Amino acid sequence: MLDVQVTAHQPLALGVRPSGTAPVQTRLHVPGSVLRGALAAAWIAEHGLPGKVPEAQRREFIALFEGEVSYGPLFATGSHVVPLSVLRCKYRHCPTVVDEAFPHAGSGDEPSCGCGPLVPGRGEVEFTGAAGRGLVTQSTHLQIDDARQIAEKSLLFTRRALTHREADGTERTFHGRVTPAAVLPPRAAAWLAAPRRLRLGGRRGTSGAVTYRPGPAETVPPPTGDRIALRLTAPAILTDPAGLPLDLADRQTLRATLDAELAPLLGGARVSAVERVWTRGERVGGWHAASRLPKPVELAAGAGSVLLLAFDRPPAPDGLLTLTGRGIGLRRNEGFGALETATTAWTQTIDPAPEPADTGWDEAKDPAESYARMLLSTGHGAWFADNLRTYVEDITTASGNRNTTLLQRPRLRRLTPYERDAVTAMLLTAPVDVLDRTLGTLTALHRLTEKETPSP
Repeated sequence: MLDVQVTAHQPLALGVRPSGTAPVQTRLHVPGSVLRGALAAAWIAEHGLPGKVPEAQRREFIALFEGEVSYGPLFATGSHVVPLSVLRCKYRHCPTVVDEAFPHAGSGDEPSCGCGPLVPGRGEVEFTGAAGRGLVTQSTHLQIDDARQIAEKSLLFTRRALTHREADGTERTFHGRVTPAAVLPPRAAAWLAAPRRLRLGGRRGTSGAVTYRPGPAETVPPPTGDRIALRLTAPAILTDPAGLPLDLADRQTLRATLDAELAPLLGGARVSAVERVWTRGERVGGWHAASRLPKPVELAAGAGSVLLLAFDRPPAPDGLLTLTGRGIGLRRNEGFGALETATTAWTQTIDPAPEPADTGWDEAKDPAESYARMLLSTGHGAWFADNLRTYVEDITTASGNRNTTLLQRPRLRRLTPYERDAVTAMLLTAPVDVLDRTLGTLTALHRLTEKETPSP
């Protein structure tokens, strides 16, 4: 098993399935199929097309990209997939996290928080702290006429791409795993374990440059127990014995299918029951670059799905380690079926990293200037200047109490968790005189920004 680190040097156009609308969206992680395709393109660039190389090299190519090598998804530092079994505060005003797969022992009450309703995770990739700022860049291009090789009139298209730099300006890094087959030709294994430059995603002429650095993975077996949750980090294509899409609502068929697949890996431990399933279906396909044909579209359980399984005895820890490297379901060599195992509730890790250095507000010596620059960096500087004045007047009265009512306004619904935490700390802890000076500084900075912005 290889631990893979990928460092991005250019934006990554990781487009999702076209929805017929503009702009073209981008994923916030690197799917295993994208990594596999980039490595296959690098192999072909080094050795030539598989059909035109010696038979030994052709077998190496097949072993690497058509065999049992599993290419897992790559996630950026500070990001994670939120499982569907996890409940969190809808408005993110509090850090309440409840994992329904492993509820708190002895609590018979419905999970709740004082800020609002709890909503389940959506299986999407989320970033924490300062890592969530400036994730996506957008560019608009002209459509070129194929015959005349000039720009078409009035035809524009817009693409989005994942930025290649973190909030502090450093290059973004992604982490994941590649699991080689049990029997892999030595030259193929050496090639897979060597660092190299790759091109990930689309528009590879002007974006997608990365450095691929693999290394031996830490073989630390995960915890085991009688109840284990399988948390999917990539869509899984599950089928019944007839090869038809598996109905995840049919617990008996699901149990029998998983038991047949997992028992040989887990030291003979058998799946005795599927206690609960949290899932969201989706359709997955792909593009076969060599034949230039679309791959078949399959029904799959989406990333973030959780399968809570009960076993007749705790599976072997080494077997669970093998399972996390292998995955479940079909087309695992294309990045499908990647998962994590868990015996305890999911917890959210908050990254305390600072905001980008180029904003300057986190380095200001005067706390009033720090707060003002922070509010301006949210994009709502003028709004805060108007509404914060009323808040300051209220808390200076004898009966005025500090609160975070401002953050419940619809205008601020898109604040990142880091911005929301910073504004909350300011509202609840900053002295009144600092808040008053913050208003004056914020107004001055906003006017300065307006003067520096060229008129259309």
